[in-house]
Amino acid sequence: MDRPPARRSFRRHRPCGKLPRRRSHLHGRAAANGEERWQRVRRNDGVRAKRVRPQSIPRVPTGVEQLDIILNGGFLKGGSYIVAGHPGTGKTIFGNQISFRHVALGGKALYISLLAETHGRMLAHISTMSFYDPDVIGKAVQYVSGYEVLHTEKLKGLLNLIRKTIKRFGSTLLVIDGIITAERTAESAEEFKVFIHELNVVIAMLGCTAVLLTNNLQDERSYAARTMVDGLIQLDDVMDGVRAVRQLVVLKFRGSEHLRGAHFFEIGRDGLQVYARVEARLAVPTNVPQVSTEHSGFGIRDLDEMMGGGPSVGTATLVLGSSGTGKTILGMHFLSEGARQKQPGLYFGFFESPSRFLKKGDQLGLQLSKYAGNGLLEVIWHPTGAAIMDALAERLFEAVRRREVKRVVIDGIAGFEESVVRPERLGIFLTSVANELRGLGVTTVLTEEMRELFGPEVTIPVSGVSGFAENIILVRQLETVSELRRAIAVMKTRETSHDARLRELMITDKGIGIGDPFASEEAVITGGSSRRPPAAPAAPRRGG
Repeated sequence: MDRPPARRSFRRHRPCGKLPRRRSHLHGRAAANGEERWQRVRRNDGVRAKRVRPQSIPRVPTGVEQLDIILNGGFLKGGSYIVAGHPGTGKTIFGNQISFRHVALGGKALYISLLAETHGRMLAHISTMSFYDPDVIGKAVQYVSGYEVLHTEKLKGLLNLIRKTIKRFGSTLLVIDGIITAERTAESAEEFKVFIHELNVVIAMLGCTAVLLTNNLQDERSYAARTMVDGLIQLDDVMDGVRAVRQLVVLKFRGSEHLRGAHFFEIGRDGLQVYARVEARLAVPTNVPQVSTEHSGFGIRDLDEMMGGGPSVGTATLVLGSSGTGKTILGMHFLSEGARQKQPGLYFGFFESPSRFLKKGDQLGLQLSKYAGNGLLEVIWHPTGAAIMDALAERLFEAVRRREVKRVVIDGIAGFEESVVRPERLGIFLTSVANELRGLGVTTVLTEEMRELFGPEVTIPVSGVSGFAENIILVRQLETVSELRRAIAVMKTRETSHDARLRELMITDKGIGIGDPFASEEAVITGGSSRRPPAAPAAPRRGG
């Protein structure tokens, strides 16, 4: 009897009878990190799989420096983004600013207004801005009104206008000002959602990036738009007591990492100036701090000996004391000694004007005007007021990098305290600033005023000190037999041993001198009084 032909087994080359395990796109490293994919490639010896990296989407910078840092490089090319905010928050200025900056980088911008305001009036308002360039209007920057088309032909007519105008001028950036007008023209949220979808198709096909400006984030149609776009940025003008503060939040940014949370901005002659939160931007310092065995002394021999040679290079020292105890003068000594060693220094202060600071230093024989004149010392003064804390930090970093500064005195922390909008930020902010300065090889002295002139307690007004200060120096006043005297103590040094004894601090016409240890240490540390006769102080000693 004829046998039926044997069935060919799928396992003919695998005697064990086990099928090879197929790699799923849902498992393994390729799917886990989202950065790689598998591709089947036919070769002469069979079909193989290889790992390939997808190409990243090109970025379209906004031209607003720190906003591009927040967005990790700018918008994604071909994407659509909503910028929302109440009237007066800067949306129209922002739309024009990114248009002119886009052109300056070699692109072409199309600005479509759905508002009743004429382009002439709008351009008159921005003509004083530094980014404004009348020579590119009508050429690389096109202004078109879509108000009439939207009124007569509804959303379909507006979409046709957008498509034709982008093709005609080869625009690579589209700004639609007043998209809320289009929202209200739609008969339903679904109709407006379809419009946004079709707009996304148009800009993707034509290689254009769209920014939609609106003041509506509340109703159902606005929600429909938010689900369809690639990103959402909200501008706010909030009250901090009697102070108005502008802030920016990236609520959504599809396909890219970004710095989350609130960031602050100002509007001035340059348009929107955004300041990324320092602790978010510098979560990892730009440069890794290096440990040094060298010292950057104050130039006050006894104080440097108390600190084991002075502050180590790249560390931060907090000088803590009540008003009038010599904190600023200690900073003057620190900068003068650095300049004497040809180390560029920076005084970043809030209470002493440059002329007053230099004059006081000269009167003490520290030659600060001389060092300022030959470029070894720069004095930056920020009168306390409504400055943005992150803007202050940015100016500090810029000054350090510009002159390769090696010594910085921040006088005092209270200037940052008066600028902070969220008080809970201060500790981590100072830690981030100190870490960045360490990475730049800077040795820093910070001053902070204690609230109590006298009393049994020593209270550090700012939290998180261990994060930003390796060394702490305490200066206080005390009363001895109806006489006020100053005392100094090194409370902490992180990388060297130190002399913990309490000693007298004297301010003379030649600067600061350090006397002998006090007999009654308790009186000094508590700021109390002592009835013992005052010991004859040792002569002030400076220098080496």
